[in-house]
Amino acid sequence: VTTRSADSDITDSAAAATAYACGIKTKNGYLGVDANQKPCRTLAEKALEKGFFVGIASTDMETGATPSAFYAHVPNRHEADTIRQYLTHARQHMRIQVAGKSLLSETNALLAAAAESGKPFFIMLEGALIDTKSHENKLEAMKDALFDFDAAVRAALAFAAVRSDTTVVVTADHETGGLTPACVFTTRKHTGVAVPLWAAGARAELFKGTHDNTQINHLIHGILFDNTRERPN
Repeated sequence: VTTRSADSDITDSAAAATAYACGIKTKNGYLGVDANQKPCRTLAEKALEKGFFVGIASTDMETGATPSAFYAHVPNRHEADTIRQYLTHARQHMRIQVAGKSLLSETNALLAAAAESGKPFFIMLEGALIDTKSHENKLEAMKDALFDFDAAVRAALAFAAVRSDTTVVVTADHETGGLTPACVFTTRKHTGVAVPLWAAGARAELFKGTHDNTQINHLIHGILFDNTRERPN
């Protein structure tokens, strides 16, 4: 997946998460809005409108950019008070768990709730500490976070394996730390390299090849809403 933002070859989490949430390019620091600061409708919001169960979980802080991109609309990712207001409102309709310690337990809880609801569902999960510990160049701590994320992915795959209607997509906002094949960090910042993409379950073949991050939104949009004539944005 290529990850550049509207104003930089190296994206930040706000712009990248907005690309996944809304299917558009926006500027670094912008969250849930386009490059002109106009709010964009997210996959989570569209799913909610159509009666889906919507769940979001992240090990990031309460106002973290990636989960917030799916329900908040602010031109500055650091507007914490405004983001909290969006979060409070979103929690009235979506099941949201942020600042959690174990992504696996959060994943299992959301999958169980989705199955119990009997509704179609959209769930976004983020292992945020992979990024945090890469910024700090703490390899062992990053690996611990990665293993927790891997366990959550395995839980999602096991859930999808016994269903014919579930797609699991795994990717990243961006690369952090310039990690080499020898497991050596070369920077404390993000880089502009393409990130890996995996998919399993129903229609996973759509995700083969190289895609821009905005295209991932469009593909998921088609799966969720059965390729209706509604435009992705």
